This record gives sequence, structure tokens and C-alpha cells, in this order.
Amino acid sequence: MPLTITNPYRLRMECLRNVSPHCADLAGRIVVALRTEALTLPTATLIEDLFDHLDAVGSQRGGSVTRLGIWMMGLVHAKALLSTEVETFLSDAAILGGPSSVGPA
Repeated sequence: MPLTITNPYRLRMECLRNVSPHCADLAGRIVVALRTEALTLPTATLIEDLFDHLDAVGSQRGGSVTRLGIWMMGLVHAKALLSTEVETFLSDAAILGGPSSVGPA
């Protein structure tokens, strides 16, 4: 079951779209892929975590893709994402985040 689209989600998506439309598109793809039924994490926390990570990627902060990858591996472990999906998402995020985004967290 994909993530429920809530008002906080819409607000965070709009803010991210203003920073980086491509990161907002990536967020939308991640949300569609998420299997929320595999998680015990509250939806509000999941939304906050996702957008905090993608805001950092969109702002091209150092290590942001590395931190996104660490967070996503927890979702793989919980069976909320497939490792192949994460590989694709991280590859796209690395392009958007720039060279310094893949490095020490």
C-alpha cells in the first residue's frame, strides 16, 4: 500500500518542488514504491524523514545522498522497498545532489 497523501505531504512536496523540481519527482517515485504496510513507522515520521533527506539532496549538501542511502537501507531491511528500487533512486539522487552529495555522511 503506497503512502497516504496528507496535507503535510502536499506542503513538503510543494516546498521541495520550489527547491528542486527533479527531487520532487524523485520523491513522488519513492512514495509510489513504498510498501507502507511493512512499516511500523507513523506516516508523519516517514514523510518528515523522506523530505528532510530529499531537501538536503536538492540543496546539494555534502553527504546527503549517502545519508539518504543509509535511511533507505532501513526501508529495505523492513521490506518497504526493494534493493533494486533503492539502487535506482540513489543513482538518480547522486546526479541531482552533485559530486559532494556522495561522500562522508
